[in-house]
Amino acid sequence: MQENWTPWILIYVGSFGPPVSAAVVTWLRDDNVRAWARQTVRWRVGWRWWAAAFGVPLVIVGITTVALVAVGGPVDLDQPLQSSVLIAVVFIFGLTVSGGLNEEPGWRGFAQPYLNDRYSALTASLVIGVGWAGWHLPYFVIPIAPHSGFTLANQVGWFVGILLLSVLLGWVYNNTGSVLLAMVLHGMANTADILLPLAPDLLVVDGVIDETAIATVTATQVTVQLLVVIAIVAYFGRESLARGEIRGTAYIRGVAR
Repeated sequence: MQENWTPWILIYVGSFGPPVSAAVVTWLRDDNVRAWARQTVRWRVGWRWWAAAFGVPLVIVGITTVALVAVGGPVDLDQPLQSSVLIAVVFIFGLTVSGGLNEEPGWRGFAQPYLNDRYSALTASLVIGVGWAGWHLPYFVIPIAPHSGFTLANQVGWFVGILLLSVLLGWVYNNTGSVLLAMVLHGMANTADILLPLAPDLLVVDGVIDETAIATVTATQVTVQLLVVIAIVAYFGRESLARGEIRGTAYIRGVAR
């Protein structure tokens, strides 16, 4: 039977709601749409921030793997590494239609600077995280979406992970003014999930999901992510999470600060 791709097409078309809404509101407010859009192609931000965007998710996966081995979690270090082609495909998918281009111009490129005008960057990032998580809630009731099959531990871990990732994305954006870099970090965060050397036979036993094993992986990964976020907030400070000048709407209005 031929697979019906219509629901998936509708899901991914609808996923571009954040940038489309941001563009429309920017235009209606008579702000600088070009300045807002230029953030998506800003790449001259310094090699350290490129290293952070690509490297932080890999560091989280590496520490998570070590922690899972230490606690006897469901990992298999002997399984072959994922192919470079698969990694590249997953990353490009994440960069474009699974969190990157279809979300970040709205969340970070628009919402972040406006909320930065009213709150500390940490608070602004957490507020965005709550809205961002809420925007994804329909996925949990759409049968074809992976979220609909999440265990309770997965659901709780996913929500907390969204909040923590929102802080990381806000940190990168606030320091660089680059939505492109936020897209890369978002894409890498999604790609890093397939790099975790989990043992499928320990996660699903005799066709039944082992919820304890899933909970162990989820709790370990979220804890590592939380520690990384705490370290960044402690170093940069909760008021800005940044040493850059991307503090608010003056930047997306085309007025350099």
